[in-house]
Amino acid sequence: MYISTIHEFNSLEKLKTNGIDGIIIGIPHFSIRCCNVVPLNEIRKWKEKCHELNLKLYINILKFVHEQEIPLLIQTLMELKQIAVDGIYFADEGVLFEAKKLGMEHLCVYQPETLITNSYDIDFYMSQGIQSVSLAHELSIDEIKKIANRNSQFEILISGYYSILYSRRPLITNYCEELNIPKNKSCYEIIEQTRQGRMPILEDENGTYVFSEEPMSSLELMDQLKACHINRFRIDSIFKDDDWTVKVIQSYLNDGRFVEGSNKWYYQESIKKKEKTYE
Repeated sequence: MYISTIHEFNSLEKLKTNGIDGIIIGIPHFSIRCCNVVPLNEIRKWKEKCHELNLKLYINILKFVHEQEIPLLIQTLMELKQIAVDGIYFADEGVLFEAKKLGMEHLCVYQPETLITNSYDIDFYMSQGIQSVSLAHELSIDEIKKIANRNSQFEILISGYYSILYSRRPLITNYCEELNIPKNKSCYEIIEQTRQGRMPILEDENGTYVFSEEPMSSLELMDQLKACHINRFRIDSIFKDDDWTVKVIQSYLNDGRFVEGSNKWYYQESIKKKEKTYE
């Protein structure tokens, strides 16, 4: 199963035609790091079109929910249940707690970015009756294989930029105000002292996000991943567009020629110990 983010409603048909099985959209108030935000009163139109095309419709509810937002969260979940969406990506266990009350836990996909690093994590969350779990992005191919050998009921990001830092603070705004320079765009790039790559940094009303310096690419490892019986693969087109997604899915399914990005993360240790220094 290939699941992707989407930028335009009119791209639904071409994504399905080229091999995408499900799409992820954002909604107001509760979505972060999404390619589009669809008002709740338009979700039904998306669902109807997805049903017509035999596409799964997933909703991004990855924001951490504040106490005062709980009533709105409950109302939103009730509306999504009525529309019969196919899944909800969440990172805050409070979302799962409320979803269980509504009998929606089977729709939930746990995507905490960096927290799922072993098979026991997967066992625990799947025991809650949820649909799937998203594996941490920084794991090596050897670590993924070891986890899958015990439990392969997880999803992995195979293409696209991934988030390495999230702050609720408006860091770009604060930086510009401190230096008294204009903030004339929402996305910038930063370079760490210990890195060479330029990492995209994005700010919106929910905070600031720092992404990997390159998009991930898994083309050369797909045979190994499929051999592990992993059957959920996600493509994130943030900073790209739907035509990019079409080229990517065509490469994974057909020609194997175009997948922009790097697979270096598959060959790096996810746990590195700082070397001791002596003076």
